[in-house]
Amino acid sequence: MFNFTAECIAKVCSGKIIAGSPKRAAQSCSIDSRQAEQDGLFAAFVGKQSDGHDYIASAVDRGASVILASKVGSDFGSFSDRATSILVDDVLIALQDLAKYQRSLISCPVIGITGSSGKTSTKELLKGALESSLKVIATEGNYNNELGVPLTLLRVRQGTEAVILEMGMRGLGQITELTDIARPTMSIITTIGDAHIEMLGSRENIARAKGEIFEALSEDQLAFMPARVEFGDYLRSVCKASLVTVAIEDSYDAAHMSQSAISAYIKGFDAQGNATVLVVFSMGDELEMKLAIPGEHSVQNALLALAVAKILGIESAVAIKGVEGVQPTDMRMQRAKVNTLIDIQDSDILVDCYNANPESTAASLKTLAVSDLGNPSTGKRIAVLGDMLEMGDHSAKVHKDILLLSGLLNIDVVYTFGQAYTDATQDILRELSTGLNTENIPELRSFTDMKLLIRSLSSELTSGSLILIKGSRSMQMERIREALSVEGDNPC
Repeated sequence: MFNFTAECIAKVCSGKIIAGSPKRAAQSCSIDSRQAEQDGLFAAFVGKQSDGHDYIASAVDRGASVILASKVGSDFGSFSDRATSILVDDVLIALQDLAKYQRSLISCPVIGITGSSGKTSTKELLKGALESSLKVIATEGNYNNELGVPLTLLRVRQGTEAVILEMGMRGLGQITELTDIARPTMSIITTIGDAHIEMLGSRENIARAKGEIFEALSEDQLAFMPARVEFGDYLRSVCKASLVTVAIEDSYDAAHMSQSAISAYIKGFDAQGNATVLVVFSMGDELEMKLAIPGEHSVQNALLALAVAKILGIESAVAIKGVEGVQPTDMRMQRAKVNTLIDIQDSDILVDCYNANPESTAASLKTLAVSDLGNPSTGKRIAVLGDMLEMGDHSAKVHKDILLLSGLLNIDVVYTFGQAYTDATQDILRELSTGLNTENIPELRSFTDMKLLIRSLSSELTSGSLILIKGSRSMQMERIREALSVEGDNPC
């Protein structure tokens, strides 16, 4: 946060100074008293788990110089010699207003990213592409909502040269609310899929909701998306900005590569499912790239990052090197060793259980399919899938489709956890009993009890196997990793 006086903050947030000097200043912002900094602003945000007003004194003890509060119960006068207190109607709205003010003072590129999946990976890849050449502020973790976006903007300091903002949504109009705060100069849409379809009702509405990030751009700004994204024609129709696309080609032919700004041909995958790619830029340059994040979908995310870096003047080779250094983030395509079972050797776990929707689950299964086994003679490719939530009326179909895709990809065994996958399994078994779908059906084992699933998996696991763990966040699929590997085990 820039160096704002309490007087300025109160004016911007329509607040009232109730104790302390109006000239006292703050140059950082926090809603967690444990992260309060010397000469920083502490916003007493009321969340689901805790009330920031209970921690105001602790924040002041850590050096907070300005307090934003919406309750008058605290004894603000007792620390007025150390901190100035501002009373507002709503701390969240106050933070949003302050972020809007800070945004009005930011002159560097602000890049917004949204999509049904791939937002966080694209953010990390873009950060990697830029930060060797520019001073970058990016969304931390999944701070991508009406609170997280303002807090990220308030982390911007003098000298910041690029801001990367991940933007999530759960309904129509929410991306517009975020773009009103952030006013991005460039925007990326990664995918249009079924995430949050329960709330939005259809993919068409999802495309409309995600498309709001393009609608917020003016004609002199830039938009980025895959050339073959679903509802691409709609996204083009609502985009006034100049549109830059990227594409993955099925084969390499220099004369017939895509007209996209950046195209890529995947040369192959290593044992961990990480792609080696020939990247072809529109000016004709060709460079090789080796990703450290597995999966074909990661290639597309990397191309989007490279396209933005190119526009911002980063040398292609430098941007690629930055992208190549990006590692999987927590519970997103991380690898760990199976090391709690005495008789099991050379078996790995591919942990991708931060969240799940049909598109991201299909991408994870494809990564499992191209990754090498620790021992091809004894090992198996095993998918452990937790229910995909918020699918609404589409739930039965998408869960069944994922199980059938597992068979097409030659996954040896599929364990499922949750009622939706159990119902889908029973539906497939009914069809098998009537002679339908007799091909490409994996071995299916469905559970609604996590302990029984872990016991079955542990007892039948063979050496040299690779286990994918994938499921929606609330399914807590990481419990399987914790059961099979040492807590805190580093990714391979």
